[in-house]
Amino acid sequence: MDSTKKINIASLRVLNTLLCLFEQDLSMKELIEQLNKKGYGPYNNFVVSKYINTCKSCGIDIQKINNKYKLINFPVGDVFMPNEGELLFMLKAFSETFKTKKVHEIIEGLLKKLHLNLYKTNNGMLSSENYRIIKLFEKACLSNSSVDVVFDNKTMENYNPEDIYVKDGKIFFRMSQDDDIVDFDPDNILDIQLLEEGPNKPFFVKSVIFELRGRLAKSYQLRENEQMLHQKGDDVIVVSNKYEDKETLLHRLMRYDSSCKIIKPQEYVDDMKKMIEKSLQNYGE
Repeated sequence: MDSTKKINIASLRVLNTLLCLFEQDLSMKELIEQLNKKGYGPYNNFVVSKYINTCKSCGIDIQKINNKYKLINFPVGDVFMPNEGELLFMLKAFSETFKTKKVHEIIEGLLKKLHLNLYKTNNGMLSSENYRIIKLFEKACLSNSSVDVVFDNKTMENYNPEDIYVKDGKIFFRMSQDDDIVDFDPDNILDIQLLEEGPNKPFFVKSVIFELRGRLAKSYQLRENEQMLHQKGDDVIVVSNKYEDKETLLHRLMRYDSSCKIIKPQEYVDDMKKMIEKSLQNYGE
């Protein structure tokens, strides 16, 4: 079916209602005003009340407190189950096929409000909670702030952030405490509280962007440190990779032969060319 020919407007209105309440608590009058700005109106008290009740029937806890509607709880919890993550990933990919730009913006807005960055892996999805912790630690590294780390056993320790790295497709945090260097799995951390900033030191969040084509694009499994930036049709995807060891990544991408093309940064493009030229020398006369 051509998805551009038929759009369920009621579903989009419900989704818009949910997005508005993700952003802030709103009275009925304020909610109607926000929805009319987003389009697909007009809206009134009866219609918006119906959309709120639709959200409630899906398990979303919305309550009216001090004359304002407040989003209390979203049913997906802290960690997305594999089928939930797959559904969101499919929703994101499906929205990109719409010619109607507004539909895509609504879906992207929902995922943004969930603080969800979709990392597709063999083990399912990186949860919204993992992503929040990773972004907090990344922020601490960038600002060189010391941190209080709250672990899943409820203990709290003070550390200085040192680095983020990837090992066997999994992200790890490197921190220091006095003269000791320790590594932690983000899955074992409940919260990170940024404290005072220290002296400036270099920390670079370098993303390597590459394009995959053909059968590889259809079967490629994203690592936990990767995300799909764009999909062109059925046989081309653009991927962003963070924190993976440079030599390891280049050798892996080189195995993909003509199905892979590094887009940026330029130094990775240049190094890949050098690796290919060095390999070709083995076949020279």
